[in-house]
Amino acid sequence: MVIRAVEYSWPRTGTDWLLYGGAFAIALILTVWLYRRDTRAVHPVWAVWLTALRLGVLVGLIVIAINPQERTQKSAFRPSRVAVLVDRSLSMQFPATDSDGSAGDVPTRAEMVRDLLVKSDLLSRLQADHQVSLFAFDAAVSDAPMAVLPSRDPRNPSQSGAGPVGTESAAGAEQAAKVGGESGSAQAGGGQPVETLADADIDAWVRPVGLETRLGESLLEVLRRLGGKTFSGVVVISDGASNAGVDPAAAAQAARAARVRICTVGVGSTAPPKNVRIVSIQSPTDVYLRDPFELSAFIQAQGVEGRTVEVELLSRPKGETAEPALIEKRVVRLPENGVPLEVRFEQQPESPGTFEFVVRVRSPAGVRELSLDDNRRTRTIRVTDRKTRVLLLAGGPMREYRFARNILYRHPSIETHVWLQSAPAGQPISQECDKLLAAFPGSREDLFQYDCVVCFDVDWRLLTTEQTRLLAEWVFSHAGGVILFAGDVFTPQLASASDERKELQQLYPVVLNTVLFDLESPPESRTPWPPEFTPAGREAGFLQLDDDPLTSQKLWAEFGGFYRCYPTAGTKAGATVYALFPDPRAATPPVLAASQFYGSGRVLYFGTAEFWRLRALDEAYHERFWTNVVREAAQGRLTRGSTRGTLFLERQQYYLGQTVRVRAQLLDARYQGLQQPTVPMDVFGPDGRPILPPPVLRFEKTRPGQYVGDFRAGRAGSYRIQVRIPDTDEVIEQTVDVLLPNLEAEQPRQNAQLLRMLAAETGGVYATPQEAATLIPPRLPNLGQMFTIDERLRTLWDRSWVLGLLVGLLSAEWLTRKLLKLA
Repeated sequence: MVIRAVEYSWPRTGTDWLLYGGAFAIALILTVWLYRRDTRAVHPVWAVWLTALRLGVLVGLIVIAINPQERTQKSAFRPSRVAVLVDRSLSMQFPATDSDGSAGDVPTRAEMVRDLLVKSDLLSRLQADHQVSLFAFDAAVSDAPMAVLPSRDPRNPSQSGAGPVGTESAAGAEQAAKVGGESGSAQAGGGQPVETLADADIDAWVRPVGLETRLGESLLEVLRRLGGKTFSGVVVISDGASNAGVDPAAAAQAARAARVRICTVGVGSTAPPKNVRIVSIQSPTDVYLRDPFELSAFIQAQGVEGRTVEVELLSRPKGETAEPALIEKRVVRLPENGVPLEVRFEQQPESPGTFEFVVRVRSPAGVRELSLDDNRRTRTIRVTDRKTRVLLLAGGPMREYRFARNILYRHPSIETHVWLQSAPAGQPISQECDKLLAAFPGSREDLFQYDCVVCFDVDWRLLTTEQTRLLAEWVFSHAGGVILFAGDVFTPQLASASDERKELQQLYPVVLNTVLFDLESPPESRTPWPPEFTPAGREAGFLQLDDDPLTSQKLWAEFGGFYRCYPTAGTKAGATVYALFPDPRAATPPVLAASQFYGSGRVLYFGTAEFWRLRALDEAYHERFWTNVVREAAQGRLTRGSTRGTLFLERQQYYLGQTVRVRAQLLDARYQGLQQPTVPMDVFGPDGRPILPPPVLRFEKTRPGQYVGDFRAGRAGSYRIQVRIPDTDEVIEQTVDVLLPNLEAEQPRQNAQLLRMLAAETGGVYATPQEAATLIPPRLPNLGQMFTIDERLRTLWDRSWVLGLLVGLLSAEWLTRKLLKLA
């Protein structure tokens, strides 16, 4: 818009008018009087001519004195602005309203938002007074507006193509010229704001993809980007499920301070949702061929209390894409809201390999769930047919040793080697075992082949210092498992041993008492005492005598008990106590069963060697005890896959986007720590394809044989990690599950209270999608402003012709006077 006007420097006050007017009148009167006196002798025509010339000069000077100027102004319109924030977190994929399956298809919250933007009058009514910028948000607000709709304010010259659209800042101008964003939608020609959303990719803008909702941070970011005098308000279209970041109340305070109104559109039902989901799956990651194991699925339900559902267990070999085969099906009744229900499946693998076990829960009949994505979970389990190598050490042929030797020797998946220290040197003896040793293994190659070492009241004096150091190294650095049974012959000697046996004492999770009371003294020695289990002991799987924990507790209660237990003076830091021996002779009950992690290995301690008494209940209970205890101690070696390497993971489950840290312990051919700068690591994603470029393991100089690497979990699913031992064909492997964060499912209901608070604190309004077009536009004032972008002043009298005119008048007067001989 261009405005032109002529301005004069008129006197500003009455005094100025009187002063300047009086001076003009005096000059006029004086001029007329002088010229009448000077021209008395000439013809009247010449008198009038000369007077007119002088008066013309006087008028010209007066015109110059009032300084006539032409002012030219160019003005533009700065439209009022409104930002529309569209929630695209994963919670927007939930149904928009409550409905059972019989009610037909119910739109999702994202679909309702799309209809609100495209089919309702909300945006067009906002455009009547404001320039509308659409943003998407989840964990963060989109980097640029998804679209910018121009204002239709009559003062906006951009509607007719004349003049620019003003913004508060260069950043605002740049944003106003952009269309599109992360969704990759096409921009309007020339980068100008689009008129409508008819040709825009709305589906891509509102598609739920975010793992969390940072509503407070998104509001603060929009206030920072668009804040200014013409920023009228923000329209938030969301379910209000803010679950991360800054408290939205802080954003409301900032908006109120900036005089920006927040209007909210609540999407989704405020009623409790109906949903059944699998919270987690618990199972071992590695099992032995034909050894039974238990897989437990924990199911949680909301809004369907008392309904029955089918829970299915399916399986398929790892890497196959075919639909998994159904193995077992259970029908269970759902408990009250929020209470987890455990569903157990007993399995006995018949073939080795890596398998994916899928637990799937069917929706209750006639119920439309909030989401079906959480009705299915996968667990990867490796079945190995490698025999567990066990070394039995016994100070003498005690009864527990003889029973354990026979049980383990007959077990098809256990290879048993025996060193009986009391056997006469050089004389052949007969023992039920796969290999009979005459001494403790003296080299790494011999010792490191074992997965578990079972010690029955061993005479540790028969081990050299080097053998003792090898045993400690095997446990600490190579995940070896040790089972220690205390006795009344050699254990007291270890408890009071000198410094060269301190390393062995450190293996024990308890502090052995150096004073051994008379175990044969009546009457206590003739009285059995049942074990007193701690909470950890009641939950320990290797102490269960039956698959059912309640049945196992009943069996232990029926058990007569033990007569002897080695006295202890306490437990080590970090040790776990499973059972105590309630001996009335001791000030504190001796520890009957305990364990500790010693480096990467595991040590189990038992204060008595009388577990053979379980055979009074049933021989099967004693056999189960020994199988479980050996499996428990050897599980660290089982996951190694190689005697020369072990992979360690900080945990088995990660969330999407997190960094998976991998640590490896690698040995060379002499079982010394490998010292190679890097070792390749192959990581296969959920689709079976390797991650490129492949990550590597880097050598830790301060820890021989230790390697560390990491990779980012970019997709949800199961990852397979493989490392090939240098100079061998051996491969060690681990799997890790990457899950989607469950933040968006924790509070699936619309948080109408939060949305109403945001609106009330800033002078806005809360509306449903049906009310939005009617209630919201009147609450957002039009703050559009006209502003000057260019102004110029042109002095009208400062022209050459004006000077020529004045000089011409004076020259004509001088020439006339010359001719009339008046000068």
